Formats: sequence, structure tokens, C-alpha cells
Amino acid sequence: MSSSGRQFLATIYKIWMLRYVDVPEDVGVALAKEFAARVSTVGNKKALPKHIPVVATSNHRNTRTTLVPAGAGRYRLQVNATLRKAARADVGEVIGVSLTLDLATRELPVPPELQAALSSRPRLKKEFERLTVAGRMQFLRWFSAKSPEVRKKRLVRALEVLTERVVLRKRPKSSEK
Repeated sequence: MSSSGRQFLATIYKIWMLRYVDVPEDVGVALAKEFAARVSTVGNKKALPKHIPVVATSNHRNTRTTLVPAGAGRYRLQVNATLRKAARADVGEVIGVSLTLDLATRELPVPPELQAALSSRPRLKKEFERLTVAGRMQFLRWFSAKSPEVRKKRLVRALEVLTERVVLRKRPKSSEK
């Protein structure tokens, strides 16, 4: 069970169009250590994770998000519209935030049509599984549509894209001249 929320106050600032707050170092390190201890990692277990999945809460409204590196071993939190509206705050104002570790899966379910098509094509299934989590999410969001006709058309294109990736991966690297 995840520890109770780690609370802090921070000033919202803007990078390009996005709003962020800096997570206090003690909160970021504690969440990073807890995340590293709960998730099996490959390689060096002493290194803190770059991205930490959390549930951020402000004024009893929460959102699933990720702490991202801010440099020098610190983390920042994007303050999305849900948190901003809940706190009734924007750039330059102080917001109260509570963070808890989020260990729930973020994987999207594979639609039955795509799953059936991939089960009969092992190379394409392997290529789909090689996609990063973010890549699979983007692929599945694009594929998903309300209309069965649209999903049928997208299935053909999805299989073409995966086939192209397999072919490009198998192509020998040309020697430089």
C-alpha cells in the first residue's frame, strides 16, 4: 500500500504554454525511492527513476500524472487544467498539492480486432510489443474509433505500419562510401 500523500505548497510557473511547480527535493526523493523499491528495475538499482507516476491532488480534485526530471536530481509536476481549476490558481500563484505514488497500469486495452489480427501475425505482434508504452498508447488511441467501418480501415493501415517497421528493422545497414 502506498504511503499517505506528501503535501507541499509551490508557486506555479510557466515553460512555454505549460504550467509547472517544482516538487520539494525531500518529496521527490522519497517518491523516487518508494517507486524504485516497488518496481523491479533492470540494471543499477541505486539510480533514481527519471519519471515517477503519481496521483496529484489539489482541493479534493485529483489527476493521474507523472513527475518529470527538473535537473540536478529534482522533479517538477505539470499543473494541468484539472489541478489549476481546483486550486483556482495560475502562474505566479501558490498551489497546495498532495502527491501519492500511482502504481496502477497505464496500458490501454488492445481492441479485439487488432488483437485477433496480431495473433495470426507473430512478427507484427512482436513489433507492436516492441513499441514503447507511450508509442503503444499513441498507436491505440489513433486506432480506436467509435465506428466499426473506421476501425476496419484503420486496421489495414495499422498492419501496414507494423509491416513497414519490421521490414525497416530487417534491412541491413548500408556501408558508408
